[in-house]
Amino acid sequence: MHVEHLTPSIGSEIGGIDLSDARQVEIHAPRLRELLAERQVIFFRDQELSPAAQVRVARVFGKVEPVSSTFPSHPDDPHVELLITQGTQTGTDIWHADLTWQATPPAGACLYAVEVPQTGGDTMWASMTTAYASLGKDLQAHLKGLRAVHNWEAPALRDNVLRRDPSGELYRATRQKHVPIEQPVVLEHPVTGQPVAFVNALYTTHVLGVSQDEGASLIAFLSGLAKVPEWQVRFRWRKGSVAVWDNLATQHYAVNDYYPAPRRMHRVAIRR
Repeated sequence: MHVEHLTPSIGSEIGGIDLSDARQVEIHAPRLRELLAERQVIFFRDQELSPAAQVRVARVFGKVEPVSSTFPSHPDDPHVELLITQGTQTGTDIWHADLTWQATPPAGACLYAVEVPQTGGDTMWASMTTAYASLGKDLQAHLKGLRAVHNWEAPALRDNVLRRDPSGELYRATRQKHVPIEQPVVLEHPVTGQPVAFVNALYTTHVLGVSQDEGASLIAFLSGLAKVPEWQVRFRWRKGSVAVWDNLATQHYAVNDYYPAPRRMHRVAIRR
């Protein structure tokens, strides 16, 4: 196994390992966990993964549970989400972390490229630990005492649910199950202990304990930190590529520039 760092702060590509080989994955599992904690997103090329093999890879990094997002699950495995798009109404072309509207958001994710456009459809990740570290000490101290509300009902995701079930029954059930919840504005990472700017433009609706104007400014400022190139990595997908990322330490953005080419990805959420 060999490792190539793609930027100074985030992202490494790993070669020389066949993720479909359970023995290889077991041998390298401790080092893979170390790399994910250190580099926040790791990439693999030229893999062939069945749904069961992808779930096995995800389990290297934590627990795996059945799909609980707004995307459908794979018919052969309830742990695998199907992300099938053609570059329209994806809802993921906004900087965000996955499922921060859940009481315990996923610690990470494993994404496998089944079918990708010939060009376009890249994904970008940003280190929100590096982003937080860039802030002044006074602002850091102020932010650590704040909490914010997160809600799943981003317009594109709400529309996605309504397309899946035009009757509105699924929407009403999802809305009842997932009410808006509070999250810390600064999250202490459970593995590294590093503070993370835990606010994103897709799901964070308002900040508690401050005025509406100040809260809106804080959300815009903190979520905007993901846009800084110095703490980003951009990955060009090929069929068979795999990305595993730390969902608590990073935000990501699926570049929406490939219409009308099809894009099919399989994702498994990783829990602590």
